[in-house]
Amino acid sequence: MEEMAINVGSHGFVKDSKRRTVVLRAVYKDDRIILRIRDDCIPFSPKERSQLSGENDPAKNVGIRMIYKIADEIEYRNLPGLKVLTVRSSSVSKKRICSEMKSDR
Repeated sequence: MEEMAINVGSHGFVKDSKRRTVVLRAVYKDDRIILRIRDDCIPFSPKERSQLSGENDPAKNVGIRMIYKIADEIEYRNLPGLKVLTVRSSSVSKKRICSEMKSDR
């Protein structure tokens, strides 16, 4: 959640006089985690970012790529005036995260 929220703040806000809104929601239900970020900032597609890897910088977009590895489903909708990012995952354990990170190397 933190990684995606930071990206909205870093890339979604523009230098203008408009007030922007970001709403974060986390739900744990039936052994599943659902994270949702809704905002009215400029579009920022995490899928497009996850596919950009820096050949000279392996750390580029590593946070987004990590989210794509551990999530079961990621949905991004760019609606008029509203962007909605939903990340769904089964209960994530430290063991699963560590094994996913090792396989990424």
